[in-house]
Amino acid sequence: MTVLVGGVAQLYQGDLDFGRVAVERLAGEDLGREVLVEDLSYGAVAVVHRLEDLHPRALVLVGAAERGRPSGSLERRRHQPLELRPDEVQVAVGDAVVGYVSIDLVLEVAWGLGALPERTVAIELEPASREPSETLSAPAQAELERALELVRDEVRRVPMLELADELREHVAAEGAEQSGALRALRALLDELETVDREGRWGRTFAHRERLRRQIAGGHTSEGMSALDWGLWWALIEELDRLQPPQDRISVEVVPNGGSSPPA
Repeated sequence: MTVLVGGVAQLYQGDLDFGRVAVERLAGEDLGREVLVEDLSYGAVAVVHRLEDLHPRALVLVGAAERGRPSGSLERRRHQPLELRPDEVQVAVGDAVVGYVSIDLVLEVAWGLGALPERTVAIELEPASREPSETLSAPAQAELERALELVRDEVRRVPMLELADELREHVAAEGAEQSGALRALRALLDELETVDREGRWGRTFAHRERLRRQIAGGHTSEGMSALDWGLWWALIEELDRLQPPQDRISVEVVPNGGSSPPA
């Protein structure tokens, strides 16, 4: 299955065109063989049909949305299940049928019709200008590069977060056994839930180092299968690959054999 990066925009309407500009930039990059970059500004119902065709494992939307934040600011929003009544879904579909599109409308219609991937994230700009224009405002242009990097980060994290999901199922099956390595793994998986929800690494790499040390010290669970070992090491290697350069410089030692990236 693919990861879909979609721009949502009101074409040539100043900063409301942010999503189209962003995906035009990203379309020329190699984000991975399973990553599709598309402009989704053609209407929320048509977007739902596209999602039904692709069945993407993750969806990353990028665009502008007015939410009362400081003008020109960026926000990463992890989509959570909506609480929409059937009549509210019908209203959203009615708005979408006439061709109107926004990030919220895409989310509402896709969720209401059962087409929204469980892992959906929006990278949003608070527009500074809403006047018809073929160019972005200076504040929006200034944030464009950071928005692109946030999208790249989301795409890069998807395999690691899916691996963490799989490991949670294996850890739950381990029962009450509490080896040092298993405790360290559980702490790491808890931290990765925060990464998924908030988009920040926190103490992820400290917990990874604690897990690595517990394994190296032989504090592992008896009877671990080759699959267990493969998943544990695959997660460590994925985090090695994803670790930002600034977090490699130094670490602060913390209790329980852990470490913490510098603030």
